[in-house]
Amino acid sequence: MEHWMEPEEEGDLVTEYMFKLINRLKRCQEVAINKMEEMQVKRKTWYDKNAVKREFKDGDLVLVLATSRANKLAVQWIGPGTILNKISETNYLVEIPGRRETSQIYHINMLKPYYKRPEHVNVIINDETKNSLADQELEIPYLENNSLIYDFEDVIQASELNKHLHDKQMDRLRELLNKYSKCFSNNPVLTNLVEHEIQLVSDQPVRTKPYRMSHRQNEILKNEINRMLKLGIIEVGESDYMSPMILVEIAGKEPRPCIDYRKLNGIIRTEYFPLPNIEERVEKVSAAKFITVFDLSKGYWQIPLSKTAQRYAAFCTSFGTYRPLRMSFGLKNAPYFFSKLMAELLNGLEDFVVPYLDDIAIFSDTWESHIKHMETVLQRIKRAKLTIKPSKCKFAQQNVKFLGHIVGQGFRTPSEIKVQAVLEFPTPRTKTQIRAFLGIAGYYQKYINLFSVIAAPLTDALKGRAKKGEIKWTTECENAFRELKGKLIDKPVLYAPNFEREFIVQTDASNAGMGAVLTQLTEQGEEHPILYLSKKFSEVEKRYCTTEKECASIVFAIKRLHYYLDGNSFLVMTDHNPLVWLNRNVSSNPRLMRWALALQPYNFRIVHRSGKSHKNADSLSRSVIDN
Repeated sequence: MEHWMEPEEEGDLVTEYMFKLINRLKRCQEVAINKMEEMQVKRKTWYDKNAVKREFKDGDLVLVLATSRANKLAVQWIGPGTILNKISETNYLVEIPGRRETSQIYHINMLKPYYKRPEHVNVIINDETKNSLADQELEIPYLENNSLIYDFEDVIQASELNKHLHDKQMDRLRELLNKYSKCFSNNPVLTNLVEHEIQLVSDQPVRTKPYRMSHRQNEILKNEINRMLKLGIIEVGESDYMSPMILVEIAGKEPRPCIDYRKLNGIIRTEYFPLPNIEERVEKVSAAKFITVFDLSKGYWQIPLSKTAQRYAAFCTSFGTYRPLRMSFGLKNAPYFFSKLMAELLNGLEDFVVPYLDDIAIFSDTWESHIKHMETVLQRIKRAKLTIKPSKCKFAQQNVKFLGHIVGQGFRTPSEIKVQAVLEFPTPRTKTQIRAFLGIAGYYQKYINLFSVIAAPLTDALKGRAKKGEIKWTTECENAFRELKGKLIDKPVLYAPNFEREFIVQTDASNAGMGAVLTQLTEQGEEHPILYLSKKFSEVEKRYCTTEKECASIVFAIKRLHYYLDGNSFLVMTDHNPLVWLNRNVSSNPRLMRWALALQPYNFRIVHRSGKSHKNADSLSRSVIDN
């Protein structure tokens, strides 16, 4: 029996087996680590080939792209941190105060230089240039020498109302203004609608020494502070928080004191208020026959500060410390509280009043309704204990300058001053200058046929990683630069939309981009443009077939014009018939299906117009860029 069976092998002891297993796992671990290190070297070599070409020295200040405390899945620029050591060509040891690990190694792609603002500013001198669109922004509040002297008759005469108002209308206007004369003053009063509160995200007090100034600057500040003390805008006081006061000097204007709240703003909790749509407000006002514009006197100074806010907003000079009693210019959430004031003041008056910052535009179609609307607003202003600056008022005008446009009588056009700023803009040499030009010209892009396609060479010049570097100024860039200026020289006019009439959407597409124009017919059958739209094609969209491009232009136009077209029937005019092709091929690919679903909620008719008759939109896509 023993000879019939194979001899059994003696098994390893348990301890021997475990030692062999451990040794085998160690060898596997060593192989895995070696392979991982090899792959890390390969990946790092590949990643470093695309590294940003940038170099730092020990002690340089940098911002680091790292995870935020609030959301570990989100990244943000934090810092500033300090470069401690250069580990390699692409890695640096950075110290960031306040982090759990104060020093850590970061790749060059995660770093960018931090530019520290100057610690001391004696005076800010700002030469007033014409390359700005910010005249509608709030000015730094200051006290005028003749703050109580004004005459309604001077304002009325300057407005030249006798050209479009008869004597009875003028008398009615004078009667209304005299009735509410206490609402008009160059000096700010204190409203009861809103109080400015400041909430901090840090308990660490912020204190900055007063800036050193010349004897002349100190004398100017002393005079301004004495006047503010007399009017109850500030008071003498101490605080554990202190920000320095500076002097802002603008060419042609009186020097104005301002408080440097930069450090305090860094620890103030941000408040948000929805910004108004400028385009919508300009359109509303432009449709009116009579327009009145009120400007609040030093609007910020009409909002009181809470006791806590007074403590935080305290400021210092070389000759004393003070507490502001009114909302100061430069505080982080000041625009939020001012917008809140305007919203509460004019709540329910949206049908005939449009506020923007400290401007209030009252618009009406008839004289009688305009007088009633003005009185309604003046009653609200009186109850809220606010004052209006008389010299900046425009009463019962046919056309007014509003938010950079000349509006009224059913049309709008760019302000001549702003157009002049575009025309005088020097030839850009850097990306920053190109962005500045596109920003100032782009404010009026709805007046310009195919703005995006004309500007394509300029936007293409912005491509690349360097944000501020010099650019290659080509012939195409120069042509685009000159053409955009030329479009505004022609003084384009857009008409206000009438939602009682049918809208017409004209679209067209070319190899470079797509364009559209929204129009309406007048009672005389004339077609008037309301706005222009355009879009430069992406590299993918340029590969669409002609019919796809035409279809894409219709979808683009209708989606962008949703505000005007939603709930209304309208015409779509095109020199192709792409929607028949779209409906026939809708099941062929997901993109066409998305387009078809996007157009489904709208009620419109397609009208074919031959290329010769289709001038408006066709001209949008046949630009010099195509040629």
